[in-house]
Amino acid sequence: MAKPPVTLQPEWTTTLRPWLERIAAQLEVDGVDLDVDRVHLMTGVVAEGVQRSMAPISAFLVGAAVARGASLEEACAAVEAISAPAETVPSAAP
Repeated sequence: MAKPPVTLQPEWTTTLRPWLERIAAQLEVDGVDLDVDRVHLMTGVVAEGVQRSMAPISAFLVGAAVARGASLEEACAAVEAISAPAETVPSAAP
């Protein structure tokens, strides 16, 4: 059974969100619009389609792309397009 989105898990309000808020404040990026569930979904695709160890690296690269002006959705979709397992990637052939 799949886990619910991170923001719907019981620990979200008590542990996870406060932890992320502390990190954001420490890194002086508080106030950034962070879609935790979208990033988590993208890293799941990378972990499944490439290798689990590449999931955090892909998140870093998405963050760099967003810092340079890409939307989070565009960056996540681009990573997913080249990372999804072969059977889930649409064929380019007609």
